[in-house]
Amino acid sequence: MRKTILSLLMAAAVAVSAQAQSTQELIEAYRNGTLSQSQIEQLKEKEAESTMKDVNRTRRSGTDTADKLNQMRTSQADMVMRGRTDMQQLPAGGRFVYMMQDSLGGDSTTMAYILPAEGRNRSRIFGHDMFTNEQLTFEPNLSIATPDNYVLGPGDEVIVDVWGDSQMTVESTISPDGKIFISNVGPVTLAGLSVAEASQRLRSVLSSIYAGLADGSVQMKLSLGSIRSIQVNITGEVTSSGTYTLPSLATLFHALHVAGGVNDLGTLRSVKIYRDGKLFSDVDVYDYILNGNSSRDIALRDGDLITVAPYGKLVEITGNVKRPMFYEMKGGETVADLIRFAGDFNGEANRSMVSVTRRQGGKYASFTVDSADFGNFVLEDGDVVSVGGSIDRYENRVGIEGAVYRPGYYAIDSTTKTLKQLIERADGLREDAFMPRAILYREKPDWSVEVKSIDLGKLMSGETADITLRPNDYLVVAAESGMREAYTVSILGSVSRPDTYPYAENMTVEDLLVAAGGLLESASTANVAVTRRIKDPKSLNVNDQLFETFTVNVNDSLSVNDGREFVLEPFDQVYVRRSPVYITQSSVTVNGEVAFGGNYPLSHRNMRISEVIAAAGNVTPGAFVEGAYLLRRMTDQEQIQNQALQDMIASQANAGSTDSLNMAGVEIQSVYPVGINLEEALNNPGSDADIVLRDGDVISVPMYNGTVRVMGAVLYPNSVTFSEGKKLKYYVDAAGGFDTRARKDKSFVIYMNGMVASGKSAEIRPGCIVIVPSKNQREPISWAETVGLLSSTASTAAVIISVLNLTK
Repeated sequence: MRKTILSLLMAAAVAVSAQAQSTQELIEAYRNGTLSQSQIEQLKEKEAESTMKDVNRTRRSGTDTADKLNQMRTSQADMVMRGRTDMQQLPAGGRFVYMMQDSLGGDSTTMAYILPAEGRNRSRIFGHDMFTNEQLTFEPNLSIATPDNYVLGPGDEVIVDVWGDSQMTVESTISPDGKIFISNVGPVTLAGLSVAEASQRLRSVLSSIYAGLADGSVQMKLSLGSIRSIQVNITGEVTSSGTYTLPSLATLFHALHVAGGVNDLGTLRSVKIYRDGKLFSDVDVYDYILNGNSSRDIALRDGDLITVAPYGKLVEITGNVKRPMFYEMKGGETVADLIRFAGDFNGEANRSMVSVTRRQGGKYASFTVDSADFGNFVLEDGDVVSVGGSIDRYENRVGIEGAVYRPGYYAIDSTTKTLKQLIERADGLREDAFMPRAILYREKPDWSVEVKSIDLGKLMSGETADITLRPNDYLVVAAESGMREAYTVSILGSVSRPDTYPYAENMTVEDLLVAAGGLLESASTANVAVTRRIKDPKSLNVNDQLFETFTVNVNDSLSVNDGREFVLEPFDQVYVRRSPVYITQSSVTVNGEVAFGGNYPLSHRNMRISEVIAAAGNVTPGAFVEGAYLLRRMTDQEQIQNQALQDMIASQANAGSTDSLNMAGVEIQSVYPVGINLEEALNNPGSDADIVLRDGDVISVPMYNGTVRVMGAVLYPNSVTFSEGKKLKYYVDAAGGFDTRARKDKSFVIYMNGMVASGKSAEIRPGCIVIVPSKNQREPISWAETVGLLSSTASTAAVIISVLNLTK
């Protein structure tokens, strides 16, 4: 019953269900013997849902062992607790699995707790991850030809083919007593023989009935069909010890992989294989990992016992080696062996010595091991070997930078011992080197830095003694160009590429004009201005004059008219102004009810609308002059003003001002209407009504529109036939009248010509639009808000009453 309950418990533990009780609760109930009937029924329901095929291992022989091997491989390396042991202090987030395994004493049941992924011990012991790597299983290849040294045993299927003058095929499985049966021959013992030996025995036996085997007229071949399964026992410091059923081609390393590898206490330096009760082999896995010695991966036999003892010595190496981690050491192995295991020093290592920390008698002791003693210093269990790095300091390096041809670092050697030799090693000074003073940075004995000033002119001429170099000296040779501000000149105005340009000595205005791509067509050559900074570094007074100004006249060939070139100085600014008579063409557009619609040039300044209408052949008889309107493009200055206005309104709105305007009310597009009175402009040319036109204006003269459109807060917005003399209320009533939210006194009228009139008394004209604004709709208070308000009021009243009671 206990075994049944346990199996039910494991099935429930791996089932994923939001309604099931937690694994920990079920485990505690099982341990305390308090499982209720409902819990037992729950466990029975979960048993059918359990999927344990990845860890179940059953004892069966003569079957397909390759499929069974795949089932046993999954997750065994993660099992940290086996058997019926105390379940307290286990990490949360893991799961229990139920396992049946073979043991020397028969079937046994075990419980394993699999750690959550984030809680597993990521061992840093060298080699321990080799048998937990899913990509490195050491699984035998069952598809290759059976090797001649393979030892046959009960369960192996052998195939004997005879061909030539006689033909025969025998397929037989070796019986438990080690024999196969051949017709006309009888039983033949093959168990315990290698494939080569069994082939020789069969040849000898079959010669009695096939004489051709002796003279070659008959051929015989022994091959293997399916292979048998073997059972090996794995004990000691492995993740999952027990009896495992493996293919007969399995090796030691494959068995260790199936068992989940060695645990943190297990040794890789002395894995023992016992065969027939005797020690068969003592395997050092490091020999395989480090030297590639594949003979260490020994083929297993049925009944082999693999034992993994605890490690003898575990040593850590840190610092500047290629694989800093823990390594298992054998007796007598030294620091040199450990460094070899760790892949040798890296490029930053101090190869002359290492430090060893050892715990002795409850205290720590430190040892410094020189390179000469690496092969003699024997390591002990728990030692920590630290490999330091190189010192960031050079023994013989000096540097030079600045106005030399090959700046960089150089070694103090037989050819470079002095400062002058260093300069020559750098291919000498450039022509722009600042000779009066170079800076030599020199390191003092206390590692502080001092500066020495060097007169390069005297040094190179031999007037002053040469200076002997010291390690880490650094010479800085300044360039004359680097000793002053970068010189530039600027050109602005009517040139192709107005910009700031590098200054060059003897640069003229003409040169700068060419660099700027020449003059534009709009440029004035009669008034080119040059401004120049006033420079007086020794002045102690403020000058009222800010800069000097010069005027230059140039001709079409970009030469100064008087023939004298104007030479620029650093930071001069040249201004090329626009010619006052250079005007680009501008035009307006006239469309609608005019004789000749189209584009018309603005041929003179302040050209008015009546002149353009006259140029278009005047309006047609069907024109509705009263409704003519004008659309105008916004200038750059108007766009800037509009943006500034919008920014101001937005800032007021963000500040929570109650007087802030509505942004929609001031939104201006790039094209906007201009209210005009074309009839008065045509009747009184030159009057205020006859407005001055601008480039891009569009004048539209529509046909008569005999309707009035009513929009906004009315019951039925629509268009109403115009009736002379009728007031605004007439047209609103024709649209169903005002609705409940209408602001009647704020009604306004937009006429076809762009004019606007407000109020109920506004005159109604053909083609106009009547707009009735509406009041802002307030959100009603919800029931939840009402309850919250009442609750707040009640709470406030309770506080007030409490205060009054305290004051009595």
